[in-house]
Amino acid sequence: MIQSKKRSKKILANNDYYMFGLHAVKAAIENPKRRKHALWISQNARAKVFKDNKAPKIPTFNLDNSKNLPISENKVHQGAILKVSPLKQPNDISELQNNKQPRLVIILDKVSDPQNVGAITRSSLFFNCNAIINSLNGGSSENGSLVKAASGAFEQMPYIQVTNISQTIVRLKKFGYVVIGLDENSTNRISSLEKGNSDIAIVFGAEGKGIRRLTRKHCDMLVSIDGNHNFSSLNVSTVVGITLFKIQAN
Repeated sequence: MIQSKKRSKKILANNDYYMFGLHAVKAAIENPKRRKHALWISQNARAKVFKDNKAPKIPTFNLDNSKNLPISENKVHQGAILKVSPLKQPNDISELQNNKQPRLVIILDKVSDPQNVGAITRSSLFFNCNAIINSLNGGSSENGSLVKAASGAFEQMPYIQVTNISQTIVRLKKFGYVVIGLDENSTNRISSLEKGNSDIAIVFGAEGKGIRRLTRKHCDMLVSIDGNHNFSSLNVSTVVGITLFKIQAN
């Protein structure tokens, strides 16, 4: 019985996974902080992934000749599959305080769809955000689908998962952040906000549910996107992109 418990702990501790897609794999190859274990790559993809990089010293397989791939055939791998360990992320939000410039942090209140989180990661990197915070319980963890959707941006964007979003917001406010929640029912429009020199944390809820009641309670203000509010079912990744553009433009 003791041996069985030890074995299960070892399995649970191993979080290695397979990432796939040209941009995701290329970015991981270029990232010295990413632990890489094995690579499956086609001849066509090899020319693109290693155009400016040396091949890592890991087991490498010709994907063109591989009959049994480590991922489902339904995954669009674009000729590149890489077995990796998850990136080491900041242990605590206090580590975000090293940057002296005004900071911009994205908070996702239990956003679980990896495709959405990946797209949000791309927008967050493009608009120079400092980190993305998501729920540990109910939020998407790092995985192949998320990283592919991020198209290489995940290697550069800190992604912190926390056990309690409300407590995290309280801590950020103590650090001096202004916390803005996106709520489609708010009469305050995001176009009226001015970025200024304040540290800002913007909170987005999951599709269909929005920001949870307790999360909403801890926000300094609630805003909505200018638009046709008779039709408000925008994808959360789209909402993040519009919001970041509006804040940067103001």
